[in-house]
Amino acid sequence: MPVLMVDVAKRAGVSVTTVSHVMNQTREIAPETRKRVLSAIEELKYYKNTSARLLVRGKSDIAGLIVSDIENPFLPPLVKSFDRACASAGLELMLGMTNYEQGRAEATVRRMIESRVRGVAVMTSQIDGRLIDALVQANVPVVALDLPKTGRGKSSLSIDYRSGSVQAVDHLYVNGHRSVAIIRGPSRILSASRYAKVLHATVQEYGMTVTQIVQANNQAEDGALAATALLRTKHPATAILCGNDLTAIGALGAATHLGVSVPDELSIIGSDDIAMASYSHPPLSTVRIPRDVMGYEAFRLLESMGGPGLRRGTEACVATSFTQRGSSGRHAQRAQLEPTSVVLRVVKGTVGASDRSSVR
Repeated sequence: MPVLMVDVAKRAGVSVTTVSHVMNQTREIAPETRKRVLSAIEELKYYKNTSARLLVRGKSDIAGLIVSDIENPFLPPLVKSFDRACASAGLELMLGMTNYEQGRAEATVRRMIESRVRGVAVMTSQIDGRLIDALVQANVPVVALDLPKTGRGKSSLSIDYRSGSVQAVDHLYVNGHRSVAIIRGPSRILSASRYAKVLHATVQEYGMTVTQIVQANNQAEDGALAATALLRTKHPATAILCGNDLTAIGALGAATHLGVSVPDELSIIGSDDIAMASYSHPPLSTVRIPRDVMGYEAFRLLESMGGPGLRRGTEACVATSFTQRGSSGRHAQRAQLEPTSVVLRVVKGTVGASDRSSVR
């Protein structure tokens, strides 16, 4: 027979209301009384009936977080900070993954609506806007990356790529670089396109030449493939800016394989500052995106829209910064390599690798 709250109250010698206040931390209770209640809970092995509370209140003590792929090294700091914010507010985290599949995204949103979550942070740019609207229509506030328009129950979290990009390009300029190549992420990914556009514009603002823009898919093997092609061109750039760190780590490997010294003959800069970036050889310079701050900001935006009725959403922006490590520095002349035999897809002057999953 299940243990009820009234059983706990009898064992502790208090009212049911007092037990409720202790468990939900809704009122200050005398330390000795609180101790008796907690002891009774432990002795009787009592657990809250969350389903009953959900029926009464209409909302659960759960906050939802939707990401693309849990194996993505970009995501752990974001998930961890969001989870910590939930815990500090007495909430549980419901984590959902899209795996870049529409059906999986739809199932995740449906599960969160059925669980009556307090709100959902959508931290992937690859999700159908209709799913965000479905959450809001179910009275679930949403914060999403780079929403084109905020509104009732809809907030937007964006990344200021320019702040870190300016620092990175300035670093290259001061160290004598005048020609830069860019390995960007897939054009179908909004965040990849925005970052590539910012990089291109910033390089041009410094009067430097963008020798080539290569489209890859944000994976190390594609970074190696793209860097090999770039380094074997007739007039290779002296620096490569990459759309993410995995691409940059692949480019580092390609440079080593070709006998190009980094950073003496070639500087390579990534983006994200994932954990393994500081352990590459040499350690990777990168435009740091503070994912821990993103997690806390996403939760803050969600909480600001909660209440009896959905409040109007707002916008928040997270700044980036440049972290210099061993993969970038002063430019020195390097020997010309033989032309490449690597075959890549060329579209409108850019070289494209296969279009698989992206980082964000």
